[in-house]
Amino acid sequence: MTQPDPHALYELDILSHVEQTNRLNNRLAARKLGVSIKLAHEILKRMVHRGLLHVSVVHSRRWDYFLTPRGIAEKTRLTLEFLDFSLHFYREARRQSAQLCRELSEAGRRRVAFLGADDLAEITYLGVQEWGLELCAVYADADRRTFMNVPVRPLAELPRSRHDAVIVCLYDKTQPMRAGWLPAGLELQANLHWVFGQTGGAT
Repeated sequence: MTQPDPHALYELDILSHVEQTNRLNNRLAARKLGVSIKLAHEILKRMVHRGLLHVSVVHSRRWDYFLTPRGIAEKTRLTLEFLDFSLHFYREARRQSAQLCRELSEAGRRRVAFLGADDLAEITYLGVQEWGLELCAVYADADRRTFMNVPVRPLAELPRSRHDAVIVCLYDKTQPMRAGWLPAGLELQANLHWVFGQTGGAT
């Protein structure tokens, strides 16, 4: 199964937002999507041109957006497409994370750390338990304090860490199964292992 087009994900986010509120502008769209204001403007303009959104200019600083019948139909289609992909993603994540944990266990690399503490980490933790690994550290954003009773440390501490292996449990939301992805500001290290097909700090 191919990954959904990243622009389709942007459009689904916009359609879902407009379904809740018609208040939207380029800056808010950029912040919501995590893209530049210029790209957000292009996405909105293209969606209006395709007839997914209707725009009403209240005044020069306020444009209200509304779903059209075509926009409602497209939102339904994209929602089903992403649900289908999500099921595939989580099945593959379970299979490949278990395989990675098995390989680490058989190589004697039993003390592992996680980079990330969200849904992919929860799936990977099943493999950690299954193959007798020890989760000794978790590095993530400061949103949570613990993960599976392991204290969560700031991402900035990762370069100073020493573990048999660090399993990368973060992923690019626009390309969830992309190998070798790291968030901005983190550098490759030799002991990094990705759930989706990359190990050893390869580029």
